[in-house]
Amino acid sequence: MTVIFDGEIHVHYRFINLTVDDDLPDLSHASGGQRNGLCGAAEPGALAMITGLHTGPVPFTMTWHDTEPPPADDWEEVVEVPFEAASHDVTLSAFEESHQLRLPATGSLRARYCATGMEEATDLETPVDRYLLQLWPAAPAPDAILRETSRSAAYWHGVAQETPPPPTQAERAAARAAEEQKKAAQQAQWAAERERREWGGVAPTPRLRELTGNARTMAATHRDLLDDLALLPAPRQREIARWLAREAFTHAGLTDDPQAVAALDALDRDVPLPPPFTDLDAAFAHLHPDPTRLIASSRFVRPDDPPPPRYPIHRPSFAIPALFGATEDDPLQAVVEAFTHTEATYEDRAADLVAALRARFLV
Repeated sequence: MTVIFDGEIHVHYRFINLTVDDDLPDLSHASGGQRNGLCGAAEPGALAMITGLHTGPVPFTMTWHDTEPPPADDWEEVVEVPFEAASHDVTLSAFEESHQLRLPATGSLRARYCATGMEEATDLETPVDRYLLQLWPAAPAPDAILRETSRSAAYWHGVAQETPPPPTQAERAAARAAEEQKKAAQQAQWAAERERREWGGVAPTPRLRELTGNARTMAATHRDLLDDLALLPAPRQREIARWLAREAFTHAGLTDDPQAVAALDALDRDVPLPPPFTDLDAAFAHLHPDPTRLIASSRFVRPDDPPPPRYPIHRPSFAIPALFGATEDDPLQAVVEAFTHTEATYEDRAADLVAALRARFLV
């Protein structure tokens, strides 16, 4: 016999635990489904032992045996349970007190829990009960009650026999998998709802999902139009993008600028845009826009607020992005970018642009 622990443990709420894993499992139902209720072993790698004393120090001894020892006659309550030790290192604990111990061997063990004085200690504040835990190598076998003498022990045995066993490892894994699947399904549903909102209330087609830039902006207010445009052949889409850019330049008053006209002609001929329309910075530098005349929208105000000052937008600042948008490699993306910026040049007459586009290309 080897003595692993011999001393006092300060218990709270009548429990002492022996665990292999540092992550203490929930042992509140560790005796569920067993015959005995004094030593719960339903959680793998853990023993949950009951004491008679509710709170205070109790004598506790833990011993190791190479073979099964005979039950001693001086113990009033004796129960046995299987115990799987995956590690030599174990923790003996009771509430805030813990002791790091080491087992001589690992693997399948038998644990015998012995108690004396449980009945007398139940209603006392001073310890009269004492406990012994014996361990030895043994094949797994069901728990057993070897000796029962007190009403206290009988009560705990009855509680165990009326309590369902805790879930098995496989059942817990299945429950976790089901919960993760449920969570994934919920997240997928939320993502689909969010996507529908972003695309004007209707899930986008695979073709629309390929779009970037202002596609969602256009879909939010013109989803029907976007769907119709997406069905057109690529050459027709390219033609519409070029028409939109010309509309933007017309409404921006740029058609009297020879360099702007040359840029539109280059767009129609599908050749590189000439200077100063080689890049956005150069194009904007050519226009010398007045920053104070850029868009000042009154759309996003509270109903009770006075209307903000209304300034005309600087249409050339939207016409230029319409031109560059029309050069996108993807013809449908080119339509989206050209339309979004051309619509801004129409200001409050956006419906006229949609009507003109439909009448010209979608009848």
